[in-house]
Amino acid sequence: MTTAVRFVHAADLHLAAPFAGVDADDPRVRDALVSATYEALDAIVELCIEQAVDFLVVAGDVYNSAESPLRAELAFRNACVRLADAGIRVFVAHGNHDPASARSFGLEMPETVHVFSASEVERIVFERDGEPVCALYGRSFARAAERDNLALAFSRDPTDALAVAVLHTNVGGRPGYEPYAPCSLDDLEAARMDYWALGHIHKPEVLSEDPAIAYAGCAQGLQPNESGPRGCRLVTLTTAGVTAEFVPTARVVWSSVALDARDALGVDGVRAVLARALDECGAAAGGVPVIARLTIEGRSPSHAELVRPGVLADLLGEMRGEGMARDPWVWLDRVIDRTRPAIDLDSLRDAEDLAGDLVRIADSLATDDARLEGIVASISGPVFAALDRREVVELDSADLLERARDVALDRLLAGDDS
Repeated sequence: MTTAVRFVHAADLHLAAPFAGVDADDPRVRDALVSATYEALDAIVELCIEQAVDFLVVAGDVYNSAESPLRAELAFRNACVRLADAGIRVFVAHGNHDPASARSFGLEMPETVHVFSASEVERIVFERDGEPVCALYGRSFARAAERDNLALAFSRDPTDALAVAVLHTNVGGRPGYEPYAPCSLDDLEAARMDYWALGHIHKPEVLSEDPAIAYAGCAQGLQPNESGPRGCRLVTLTTAGVTAEFVPTARVVWSSVALDARDALGVDGVRAVLARALDECGAAAGGVPVIARLTIEGRSPSHAELVRPGVLADLLGEMRGEGMARDPWVWLDRVIDRTRPAIDLDSLRDAEDLAGDLVRIADSLATDDARLEGIVASISGPVFAALDRREVVELDSADLLERARDVALDRLLAGDDS
């Protein structure tokens, strides 16, 4: 008889997470964002019950902060009660947002919930009908900034028929995330587990098929750069191997899309490009609302219209109305103009006039990083000093060079035509 377990691997619920930096002045959008993390948790619970899984593992960051509101703890406790009533156990390893040192209201959890120790790797045996089926290994963060390689302490007991490990970690130093509980893929493989249920990285990702090592990703995207589906993994583990399915749980989907506006003629052309993008964002979201951030790019004849005062803001308002009339709605958070004037740079490079000189000087600077950085620093330094800047602003020197060249060319050529 083949030993088997079925479970849901979730992580990074971030209950009560704020959605800062979003222009959500429509109450439907505000309400959806406030409830999104809680509804994603509900979706995970419903999946567990519907699929009659053996247990749920949560690989860190149940809560968004060490000072989580009571609503967040009540929501998680209620979710665990629902699972307990269905005979489903819950195993939790806390992460950097909700370490063992975090403040808690101390709500009583069902006996079916186990939180892994923050001082050592724990081994818990899951039984069915009194018989051991699977061992679960896990460790919680003792503090938020966990710098030790916790994976090194994981080691499978040779008597385990099946073994699952649960950890919040940054494998291989993934950029964009704090290097908490850092480890390598080799460290994880050395523990000889059948399945590693990882958290901390918000994008779902399979690191290895054999052994199975995966990030579930966050249950609900929290910001514009977390675009696309977010959810959990439905896993079936047997002595013969692992099968897993990604299941979306996000109740609002973020979408950040770059649009080519090279052929867009005037405001109507740009409007058509934006309308098509809203259609595509809505179709790709799987029946849930979308918050879209669209960037218009390319050398376009519409550039001159878009840079006129108020045009982009008016266009944004118009397209928001269209998006919110859809079902489900699509909220257009921002339209970012990265278009350039429709200029034939190749022909200008050969021109023996001021415009040609300007293009050739810009080309030269683009191939001399040190010189370009020096020029940008000499210009931006006094500006930032005058503004009494208190935070670091990253400047893309190459992008600034292109923009400065194109603005100068736009005005120079307009002046020649007049």
